[in-house]
Amino acid sequence: MGSLFDRTQQSLIKRKQNVEQGNINSIPSPFSRFRNDFVGLEQGRYDIVTSFTKGSKTQFTLFLLFEALMYILENPNTANLKVLYFTLEETDERILQRFESYLLYKLDRIRISPKNLRSTYNDNPVPQEILDKLASERYQYYIKAFEEHFSFYSVANPTGIKIICDNYAKENGTIYYKQLQIKNEFGQLETKDGIFDHYIQNNPHEFRYVVLDHCGLLKPEKGASTKETIDQVSKYFVDLRNKYNFSPILIQQQSTTNESNDSMKLKNIRPSGRGLSDSSYTQRDCNLLLGLFSPFKFSIEEYMGYNIKILKDHVRFLEVCNSRDGEVGGIVALFFDGCCNMFWELPLPNDPKINQWYEYAKTLKN
Repeated sequence: MGSLFDRTQQSLIKRKQNVEQGNINSIPSPFSRFRNDFVGLEQGRYDIVTSFTKGSKTQFTLFLLFEALMYILENPNTANLKVLYFTLEETDERILQRFESYLLYKLDRIRISPKNLRSTYNDNPVPQEILDKLASERYQYYIKAFEEHFSFYSVANPTGIKIICDNYAKENGTIYYKQLQIKNEFGQLETKDGIFDHYIQNNPHEFRYVVLDHCGLLKPEKGASTKETIDQVSKYFVDLRNKYNFSPILIQQQSTTNESNDSMKLKNIRPSGRGLSDSSYTQRDCNLLLGLFSPFKFSIEEYMGYNIKILKDHVRFLEVCNSRDGEVGGIVALFFDGCCNMFWELPLPNDPKINQWYEYAKTLKN
């Protein structure tokens, strides 16, 4: 099997050769100016996405995964994507509707929300041409790819989640064990499999994401508290990352106590590791903690040079709150359109191009 150094060195060589041959080691972030802080999606990295209530953490996570799917479809033979999505808050049908709204804007700049796709308003049913478009061959190519690359589960207990992920790993790779010399009943030495040694996935270019949305809705096991349950699933995520090269994403809310007037006075209103709801221990397990902040939620009129009075709820500030592999504190302003589940990197506040986004925000309001 080779020594630890041999395997590690071989892995480094393969990764170097992989990019030299035109393949990828990461799916690039859609926010090009922010890539030094957030490179994009990687194999074997455990991320947490956090925000206050209704802070768009689910939409942001889905946007990254939608963009990743589009990237591998547009760049075939560079990588593969598999998402095991545990839907504790939304149904798989609702997530597909989010993807359809995203896709309509991405392909044809048609802006229609999932709510309007569902003909929620009795006097405003979805136009038939929209349904025809979604059923067309062009759109079905992407929708079928979505169904192939995304699998949804309603399992809500940590052990059930781990079992599903373990089974996927075993079905799509090989586990190697350390060999033990054991004497049998006749005193003869026999070689048997011992403890876990390492794992090799069948497709080394497959990015495997496990998404838990969100951890506050987990069902406790054997009388465990909410904190103990979240800590348990986080430990399982570490195990999946270290053993099988999975890339877990834990969606976790910020504590509501950080939304209080006292927090505003102390300026403790941006997402942080210590502000994670129910358990802050998860930040010790993850590789990367990403926080999303909406100044509009706190009635802030100007933030980091941006006019929040104009942008209103269409701006989110993405921050690297914690990182094992780089610096923390990097922050970027994103324009957010929840209607079509889209995020765009905003120009710097002193860039004249920001006025175009101000005008666009006014257009959406009207």
